[in-house]
Amino acid sequence: MDLPETFSALPSSRSLVRQVVDARALWRAKRQALEAQRRRSTRRGMRLLSPVPRFVRLAEPLLQFLGWYRRGVRNALALGVSEVELFFPNLPPAFDGYSILHLTDLHLRRLPRLIDRIVEQARDHAVDLAVITGDFQSHGWPSAEVVAADAAQLVAGLNARDGVLGVLGNHDTHQIVEPLEQAGIRMLVNERASITRGDGVIHITGLDDINRFYTPEAERVLSEPAPGPFAMALVHSAELADVAAAAGYSLYLSGHTHGGQICLPGGHPIFTALDSHRRLVAGQWQWDGMLGYTSRGVGVSQRARFNCPPELVVLRLRCEPVPVLPL
Repeated sequence: MDLPETFSALPSSRSLVRQVVDARALWRAKRQALEAQRRRSTRRGMRLLSPVPRFVRLAEPLLQFLGWYRRGVRNALALGVSEVELFFPNLPPAFDGYSILHLTDLHLRRLPRLIDRIVEQARDHAVDLAVITGDFQSHGWPSAEVVAADAAQLVAGLNARDGVLGVLGNHDTHQIVEPLEQAGIRMLVNERASITRGDGVIHITGLDDINRFYTPEAERVLSEPAPGPFAMALVHSAELADVAAAAGYSLYLSGHTHGGQICLPGGHPIFTALDSHRRLVAGQWQWDGMLGYTSRGVGVSQRARFNCPPELVVLRLRCEPVPVLPL
């Protein structure tokens, strides 16, 4: 199936616009039905909502009892910047040095002044593109109006030449897509976008969440051959890394895990929140030649972090140097 790109990338063809609108309407109906269920839709079928999150919700009172809560909150507020260079043999030369700010798991209004803190950290990092890989909300809270207001503040504070792209996470509801787009974030809902530099182009595929709201349609989008020689996938969790690699994607960006959020010394996670590919819980990784990065995220589901600091990630794409052969 040849997928259309999202609205702003479409040529002025009424049939293509109608195709995208119809696809969005069909997605919205399916997503709304999944949100109404008290079960998870996963690659392995329907499952009851895991009891683990209920246990995790006991973390805050337990930390308060142990006297560690304030320290955990301070850790959660210690937002830093991770700068990473990634080398690709197939990156178009026009994109050598292309920079991407990767944000994920904002969980808005869970931490004080989070947007201000992100903007303060990002101020010194002018980038070409910003991407947000899901979880604007926490269990569907706050409202779409609040999410949109915070998103508009965030977009205004970022210095991203090619704008901001986003996808949904497992905590997000379908109602926030249009408000986020009105706030300046171009949402990719099982859709593609492309960016051109001179005679070079990179393609970006963004999926709806597949950890709780999995649909075969989302996996089918990613399983089709990657469009063009260099393509990037934005997916809330790393659980489709195998699919993207098999389809020929070069880069996969995800979040969801918070890096474990509460980890043992050395950053070893107690809980990954992944059904599969648990080794992809945090940081840079590789899958069959495809590079990936799972960010620890900027926000929290529970207001504490240990041995797992929050991060903004600034990725810089580089052309892999051609080896010089001896004469």
